[in-house]
Amino acid sequence: MKSTCMPQICPHCGKVSNEQDPRFCSGCGARMDGKSPVGYPCLPVPMREQKSQMIAGICSTFLPGLGQVYNGEAAKGFALFILTCVGLTLGLILLGIPGAIVWLYAMYDAYTTARKMNTGEIPFHETRMLHMILFIVFAIAVIVITLVIIYVMFISPLMSQFGSLDMGNIGNIGNTGNSEDINRLINNAGI
Repeated sequence: MKSTCMPQICPHCGKVSNEQDPRFCSGCGARMDGKSPVGYPCLPVPMREQKSQMIAGICSTFLPGLGQVYNGEAAKGFALFILTCVGLTLGLILLGIPGAIVWLYAMYDAYTTARKMNTGEIPFHETRMLHMILFIVFAIAVIVITLVIIYVMFISPLMSQFGSLDMGNIGNIGNTGNSEDINRLINNAGI
């Protein structure tokens, strides 16, 4: 006698059924008791694709949100990437702590979501390579634009300030080939 208290798990694909005593799996269509009907050959049931938890975690380590896109959650991936960028940019005052927290969450979420998809706890989403490519292009564009803005707003003005420093007579040494210039510098320095 089957217990109706526990959820039934398909022996072929591992999907958890929400029905009590289901005859067929709602995921792959196989019989839940594992038998074939009389007169039908026992056909192998294709195994469901599995997500790699390591790939999901590593993707989000290099680009926050990429692991979510790998897991088939593109909108969540884009949101986490943007939140990380905003957190890192605004968090410069706080040493980037808000962005780092979002980035760490993205790594953790990508890893655990892949595991939950593999065990059937949450619905499985296909990995769409087009979404991953678009995400990478978007992320690179945002990073390049940010670096250009930082250069134009901060680095270039600092470099122009250093370029306009007056070094006094040091720039004239050797221009005249005169040893008097060298003696005058030594005397001024008190050597």
